Amino acid sequence: MYLYIPVKQQLFNSVIGNYVSYGIECVEVKSEQAERVAFVSDVSVDFRFVTDLALKCTLGQLSPYHLMDVIEDEL
Repeated sequence: MYLYIPVKQQLFNSVIGNYVSYGIECVEVKSEQAERVAFVSDVSVDFRFVTDLALKCTLGQLSPYHLMDVIEDEL
């Protein structure tokens, strides 16, 4: 089973300085173990957008190989 989780990040950009953004982490759960299998940093500064997208990916059991494609399509 895959769980997609929003991850809060404190980032820096030379033009805009410090900012908060959210990435998406994919964790594969097997029995009693969980392992990170994918992570995309800095998806959006909109927490609700990232949370909704992570939920859709979890409910649809998106393959982590397609995570970047789905993010690009949603943006």
